[in-house]
Amino acid sequence: MRFRILLAMTALFAVIVCVIAAASPYAPVVEPVQEIEAIWAIEDARRESETPLVTRLENHGQALGYDAESNTFYCTLGMENADTWPDIHLTAPDAKGVRLCFVDDYSYDWCQDAVRDGYEYQIMAYTDTEFFYSYIVFTGLPIIRLDTDEALLPHEDIPVEVAISAAGKAPLHAHGRAHERGDTSLRMRPKHGIKVEFTRNSDGTRKTAQDMPFLGETDEFILLACSMDQLLIRDKLSWDLWNGIASNEEPFGPRETTYCEVFAGDMYLGIYVLMRPFDYVTELSRLGEDAPSTDGLYRLAGRSVHEFDKALIQDHRNIYYEQHYLPAGAQGHGSIQPYLDMFAQEDDALFYAQALDMLDIDSVIRYVLFVQACGMTDNECNNLYIICHRDQGGYRYLFAPWDLDVSWGRDDEENAEVWYEFPILDRLLELDVNGDVRARLLEIWRQMREKAFNEENIGRFLKMV
Repeated sequence: MRFRILLAMTALFAVIVCVIAAASPYAPVVEPVQEIEAIWAIEDARRESETPLVTRLENHGQALGYDAESNTFYCTLGMENADTWPDIHLTAPDAKGVRLCFVDDYSYDWCQDAVRDGYEYQIMAYTDTEFFYSYIVFTGLPIIRLDTDEALLPHEDIPVEVAISAAGKAPLHAHGRAHERGDTSLRMRPKHGIKVEFTRNSDGTRKTAQDMPFLGETDEFILLACSMDQLLIRDKLSWDLWNGIASNEEPFGPRETTYCEVFAGDMYLGIYVLMRPFDYVTELSRLGEDAPSTDGLYRLAGRSVHEFDKALIQDHRNIYYEQHYLPAGAQGHGSIQPYLDMFAQEDDALFYAQALDMLDIDSVIRYVLFVQACGMTDNECNNLYIICHRDQGGYRYLFAPWDLDVSWGRDDEENAEVWYEFPILDRLLELDVNGDVRARLLEIWRQMREKAFNEENIGRFLKMV
């Protein structure tokens, strides 16, 4: 009797197991490396599949990036592993009837070498009848996937599903909308910058915030393509140095940045610099609680007008100023007009008095020195924020950087040792009635050298990249 009950219980258990297996996703584990003879035996007993048997892998629940063109997975491990490998547990969610194993034993290599040099390791996936080889690369960088059925477009949002994996961080899965960003780089470079906003709904509506690895609570982020720099150093190094001289309390101050690997669906886009964009209301609020309702913000937009540019005004030098933020109820270019009038002032004495009264001179000097020190050939007549701060009935003007992708003498080596022209400050330095402007410039440069622009600090940043 007991034997029959035991048999019945065993049968019932088997049925339950089969039902669970049939109704639940099966996530086979990538097994350790097998002997080469075992690999050959698997090949001999099966035919090679014409398509990959597995296109999705996870490591401890973190989604790996996948590049279909090269059939390569990217697994993030972080940058702190030295010669020791962290625990790796690869699974293939939703894969049924498939087994996987490493063909190459990564443990023979030091982890830091594999990450630094991008070693590729083979993985075999096989069924009862087929086999297929894939590759895996271990990276120290976080992985960002933007999954969508549509191609990313310039300046036109499309819905995306955002998945972010970073070593030691909880995985992030969220709805979003994304578009390609940029100007000249969109027309001249194959690799484009991207802006992503988190949304509450899958159709890309209702913007919302997420707790994002490295950036914290934010409702948007940007991916800098570094498309004009094969070394991928210039853009991030420039922002790191700006962080060293700018204050957290000031508007348009430090920006945290980190490198990441980016995928659009199953296409690898490359390494990008991840950064939180400026929120204009938040930044202007640093100048006072009422500043967002009184202050304006403009960006120098170069010497050309493109179809997506809006609300531009042109000065006497044929340089354009693009509206980015207007005070409540304001229209036109009232905030920037006194600045342009001062620019065109022919009387030296009047110009000198107006400039010292209207410019936040420390802000202007620091920005100009920052551009000179980093060789920013694109930032004296482009990619410059001008903050129009309402002060005692008039405006005071502050400067801040907008985009630093063309830096360190990128365009022309001959420009690396010249002073980039900034007509307002250059004119003040030339007039310098009491020597005050030159003295202030020397003091600010001394402070910048002490805080950021020294050999030890720059060397530390270069080691980080």
